[in-house]
Amino acid sequence: MIKAFKRINWYRLNRQLHRDVGYLCIGFALVFAISGIAVNHMADWNPNYAVAHSQLSVTPAPWLQLSDQQINQQLLTQAQLTAPVRSSVWLSPKRYQLFLEGGSNLILDTQNHQLAIEQIEPRPILQALNRLHLNETRNAWVYFSDMFAALLIFLALSALFMVKGKHGPKRPKSLLLISAGVVIPILFLLI
Repeated sequence: MIKAFKRINWYRLNRQLHRDVGYLCIGFALVFAISGIAVNHMADWNPNYAVAHSQLSVTPAPWLQLSDQQINQQLLTQAQLTAPVRSSVWLSPKRYQLFLEGGSNLILDTQNHQLAIEQIEPRPILQALNRLHLNETRNAWVYFSDMFAALLIFLALSALFMVKGKHGPKRPKSLLLISAGVVIPILFLLI
């Protein structure tokens, strides 16, 4: 048993494990990186939904004399939309808002005969990645994240034994880069 243990080429085994775990972590890292960028810039754009605004002129009608169902039907027809109606409300005697399933809405300006349309379309892949990144799936993702963190720790430590000799981790440049990798996040905490 001890002889078999001594015969193992640890350098080679480390390289093989580092390679295979690295390939596995590529997908995990892409999920975290893409969703992380999206979540970091939520103030600049909506990563979960594409929002489009448009406006069109509508045919004048005696809006106040029509029922909400009649108004809804006319607005959907003129906007060429087929989404089911969620609700509607008169914001004032001159402004009527129609809410559609899925989050889109229409605002009718009866005085100027204008219809403002806000259409909301989900970004399915990015929305799903963001749900994972923000841990909206709860316990299962916590275990997955812990496993990924452990794999990253393995990759970081096994990388120290990947290169031998003058290009190894003991050279001053390598030590400087390793130190920078620790110090840079600390600097962001202090800023």
